[in-house]
Amino acid sequence: PVVLILRQPDVGSAMVLVAIMLGMLFLAGVRLRLLAGLGGLGLMAAPFLWSVLRDYQRQRLLVFLDPGIDPLGAGYALNQAKIAVGSGQVWGKGVFAGTQNLLRFIPEQHTDFIFTVIGEEMGFVGGVLLLLLFMVWVWRALRIAYTAADRLGMLIAGGIATMTVFHVFVNMGMTVGLMPITGIPLPFISYGGSSLLTMGVATGLLLGVGARRRKILL
Repeated sequence: PVVLILRQPDVGSAMVLVAIMLGMLFLAGVRLRLLAGLGGLGLMAAPFLWSVLRDYQRQRLLVFLDPGIDPLGAGYALNQAKIAVGSGQVWGKGVFAGTQNLLRFIPEQHTDFIFTVIGEEMGFVGGVLLLLLFMVWVWRALRIAYTAADRLGMLIAGGIATMTVFHVFVNMGMTVGLMPITGIPLPFISYGGSSLLTMGVATGLLLGVGARRRKILL
């Protein structure tokens, strides 16, 4: 499936599948040596992956390494996102008072760059509170995985937790320049039917696994 998704091309979704696979392999008890070997194979395949990327995807990676090489082109979204998040400072400018947001400096601010709106309007405090909410959600998912009645339930819950962590890390990271720009949405926050449907189904699966969990004696 990863190869087929890469041919779309949709590097972001392919990265999500790889992250889920690695997380589930780790939870399944695969040796770290084997996981390290898979990581090494991934690095060895980097030149091939670079050759199959589209021009705009290569530009995104180059801009990630040096945002100043194309500030009005490929680097525009990243620079504007940094300005928006930084201008929010500690407490933010207030809800519906973000200038970068209202003046439409940020492209795709309702989907991929939704965190820039939160950072500008609610500041550092709002961003941290949102991150804490995600941490609680992931902790609950891992708790369900730990108490799952069988191995399948454990892997399902662990895979969902891995998917959520990866989505949050990449989406928030790309708005502040810690990750390359991709089309990965912020779970439960970004606008989009497929993203909300995916997280809704994932939550339903978690609740199903949790309903049949084993009892833990404390």
